[in-house]
Amino acid sequence: MDIHGLHFADPIWLLGFFILPLVIVAAIFISRAKHTTFSLGNPRLVEMSSGFWSIQFIPWLLRLLVITLCLIAAARPQAGQKKIEEKKPVTDLFVALDVSGSMITQDLKPNRIAAAKKFLAEFLDKVQDVRVGLTIFARISFTQCPLTTDVGVVKQLLSNVLPAPYSIKLDGTAIGDAIVSCLGRLEKGDQLSGDKQKSIPSLLSRFADKPKDSEEPETNHEAIILLTDGGDNASQVDPLTAAKIAASRGIKVYTIGIGSLTPVPMVFTMPDGQQRGIIDPRTRQIAMSEPVEMGLLREIARITGAKSYSAENNKSLQEILDDIAQLEKKEVLVTTHWEYDELAPYFLIVAFFLLAFDLGMEMTVLRTLP
Repeated sequence: MDIHGLHFADPIWLLGFFILPLVIVAAIFISRAKHTTFSLGNPRLVEMSSGFWSIQFIPWLLRLLVITLCLIAAARPQAGQKKIEEKKPVTDLFVALDVSGSMITQDLKPNRIAAAKKFLAEFLDKVQDVRVGLTIFARISFTQCPLTTDVGVVKQLLSNVLPAPYSIKLDGTAIGDAIVSCLGRLEKGDQLSGDKQKSIPSLLSRFADKPKDSEEPETNHEAIILLTDGGDNASQVDPLTAAKIAASRGIKVYTIGIGSLTPVPMVFTMPDGQQRGIIDPRTRQIAMSEPVEMGLLREIARITGAKSYSAENNKSLQEILDDIAQLEKKEVLVTTHWEYDELAPYFLIVAFFLLAFDLGMEMTVLRTLP
């Protein structure tokens, strides 16, 4: 029960106020009653001083106040400020971005890697309550950014990513190794010193030797977003094996195949830095890219309980990342409670002093002869 900022824990005691009018009426009748006394001094003055508003009514007023304060104290008045606690589940999200040479193919505009960087940056602005990390991979994988809640830092590092042979010297596509690298980062969070200090086999052996504790409480939700435009051709760890490790640890792997599902003209980076298509000397035709190996990506997603997508153009890639942002959005549990200060002792202290004052008056000023 709340009255003007006061909260009463046991408001049933406030019903006692309905009895107070009876106490007041009783006080009036008693104060007007005539008692047999010795006539001292001027009887007329004694008669004049025996009305309702005489000094004899002060004890009754004090006792009425004492009863009122005791009733309020029994109702346990409390005061304090409202306090809100929000418990937000933290999502650990690692992005694995393919930076192999074929990512400069121009079926997405201006090319695959530029489109991926643009829409990933927009995606990071839409997800909330997350820690985000970034891994880039070609023939080898490299952690561009460990887990962090500073999305601005991730976006800045993402903007600096370049395709092979600039960000990563060795070209190729190692999907399985990229997944294991992300798992290594998720395993230790931002405390892992660096993927390049641990080889893929050592990471794999650690996962094999240390099964996930089934009784460990799940405080974080973990997921990997894998963006690639080709099939696996350089992994030390089979991609499906990596997917099974992720599944055993409750980590979803969303897979996105970037690029056309049919062959398109390839673009190569020349030694002088220019990008252009070339003629395949075997066929004397423009060299064509291999289509995205969606079968592998779908199986990785299926094993981990996630979804697989095909992004053949800019619009579809944007819609895919919007869909993943919705899937990874967690409901925020808001709990509200109040912290109160108990005020009952203050009311009781005042009641005690009023009662002491009443007794003092009865023994001095209002003292009568028997």
